[in-house]
Amino acid sequence: MKNLLTIICFMSIGVTAFGQSPKFNDAMTKALADLDTCKTGDAFVAMANKFDRIAMAEKNQWLPFYYSGLARATAIYVYNDASKIDAILDIAEKSAATADSLMPENSEIYVLKSMILGGRIMVDPMTRGQMYGMQSMMMMSKAMTLDANNPRAYYLMGQSLLYTPPQFGGGADKACPLLQTSKEKYAIFVPASALHPNWGADQVEEALKQCGSATPTEEKTDK
Repeated sequence: MKNLLTIICFMSIGVTAFGQSPKFNDAMTKALADLDTCKTGDAFVAMANKFDRIAMAEKNQWLPFYYSGLARATAIYVYNDASKIDAILDIAEKSAATADSLMPENSEIYVLKSMILGGRIMVDPMTRGQMYGMQSMMMMSKAMTLDANNPRAYYLMGQSLLYTPPQFGGGADKACPLLQTSKEKYAIFVPASALHPNWGADQVEEALKQCGSATPTEEKTDK
């Protein structure tokens, strides 16, 4: 997966079509090959539903559950509608839990769990920020512990700190070294297969553009 905001709906195929491993691989490959055109929240949710169908046919495979959760976790940022967040993330959380049961102690799944918890803050940052922010950071730290070479864990933590006010432990001085580390790890990262997570490099480059200047929080405060 090259870009977090690039999941697209692929053609509908009946659940029975995924019964054999080659067809599972073909279906997943098709889904992941068309990532670059999915831009709307509705498209991400529809894509998550497609991954759900693959998962129902291949219940022992963790990757479709992971991508289902990832698509929904991404959808809430695209929608930018607080009223949709919890319902969408409730389903994403179940998908992440199933993926975790199939592939315990996996760094990528803990990155996803962190994303889901971070997304819940958007409903009401003032009341949810401390609780979910702390939980999200714990998941990111766990992801780093499980795989110190996972660039997505460093990206997510750096991105989170970039938008956290300095008085709450964030700011560019803490975020940018993590983002730089993430970039370096992306340069040497090799996914376990063509179906395994491989997203985030483009987002790190965008986030690094903000380093060396005021953080987004400081810029908003100055206006």
